[in-house]
Amino acid sequence: MKQPEITQVLFMAHGWGYNHRFFNALLNALPANTRNTTLFVCLEAGYFPEQARQGLMIYTQGINNQSPWVHYPAEVLHSLVLAHAEVPWLGLGHSLGFSKLLDFSVRWHSLFSLHGFTHFTNNRVLARMIHKAEQNMAEVLADFHKRCGHDAHWATLNEQTLLADLRSMQTLNATQALQQALSHGAELHAWAGNRDEIVPLALAQQCFDPTLKQQNRGLYTLASEHAGIATAPARYTDILLPLLSQH
Repeated sequence: MKQPEITQVLFMAHGWGYNHRFFNALLNALPANTRNTTLFVCLEAGYFPEQARQGLMIYTQGINNQSPWVHYPAEVLHSLVLAHAEVPWLGLGHSLGFSKLLDFSVRWHSLFSLHGFTHFTNNRVLARMIHKAEQNMAEVLADFHKRCGHDAHWATLNEQTLLADLRSMQTLNATQALQQALSHGAELHAWAGNRDEIVPLALAQQCFDPTLKQQNRGLYTLASEHAGIATAPARYTDILLPLLSQH
């Protein structure tokens, strides 16, 4: 039987303290025709080494019985961009993952921010978190997952990478990178939760409202915790699915 043609690429990036498995619930909630015609790629930070190394994870549903995800080195992205240059590239980033997407010179058709941000303002809390993580990363991560409303299961931690990414948020400013992506024609869509303890609604509004107004749309707000997409994806797919299915 002939395989369905790939009509779009969804390039995802998970947030701090999670990995590619964070998106499993979302992908399982998508209809079969969307899954069959979309190439799903996830930027993997490698926080949990026993599950995945740093690089790219590509979703290959039905090929691998143990896991639908297959690891590739990050350099493979260049080949993917060339191989799928004729179809739309959609970027979906959760939390810190959204700003990480903007590091890549991909000509985006659309960018989706799920509880993301372009800069972080609560630096006092962040500094305390970093200080504690230098002493006991496992405890900090457990508390973070609790505040997010979703646990990630792990056996080992890449503490150096976790700490480096935490520290990077102290000086993060992805505003210019976002504007550059949008100047090439990308559309921006952003979701925020009014129960989000990590990225409060006010921060999301500060990061995205001016740009969204330029594109004649607003922030999608919902009663959700920071990791709501992993626990209740249906809250998001009513808006997200039409955006994924229009290509």
